[in-house]
Amino acid sequence: MNEAIKKISVALKKPKLLIIMGICGIVLLVLSSFFSTGEENSDKIKTDDSGEFTESYRKGLEESVLKIVKSISGDKKATVVVTLESGIRYSYADSYDETSSNSSNDNSQNESSSSSKTYLTFKNDEGGEEPLVVTEIMPEIRGVAIVCAGGDNEVLAEKIKNAVTAALNITSKRVYIVGGSNYEKR
Repeated sequence: MNEAIKKISVALKKPKLLIIMGICGIVLLVLSSFFSTGEENSDKIKTDDSGEFTESYRKGLEESVLKIVKSISGDKKATVVVTLESGIRYSYADSYDETSSNSSNDNSQNESSSSSKTYLTFKNDEGGEEPLVVTEIMPEIRGVAIVCAGGDNEVLAEKIKNAVTAALNITSKRVYIVGGSNYEKR
């Protein structure tokens, strides 16, 4: 055993061998970047292409906030606009297979690995295949703008802002309230 270690240490002192080992290491690093799993989550999450459901989700949020604003301010002509960061994102079930092999020759050792990723699918009613959705991630609310009679009143605006931030679970920085000059309570 001691003799094998001495042979390895003597072999490592040769510059040609060190250069060859260094080149092999660089090649392995470059090859590993092609099979990297670092972007697995970005490939795994897809956004809603149609946008129809996202639009109905946004309108539903606006209607809910409008009900809150009307009940607090008493303004029947209040206006609410909700903006979203993106569409609905879906996370799909996938299978990740990785294989590796090692082989040794006289003075060199070769390692190779490969990986493949496939999405799990199921057959729909029309006979086509669809990916299996694991989670739906609803879009994040970018901001809420509210125009209502009395919106310039600090006490009323604070009540509305507190109710909206609690209902939507957003920070108060994302809510802007202003009073309409042409509005009158009805």
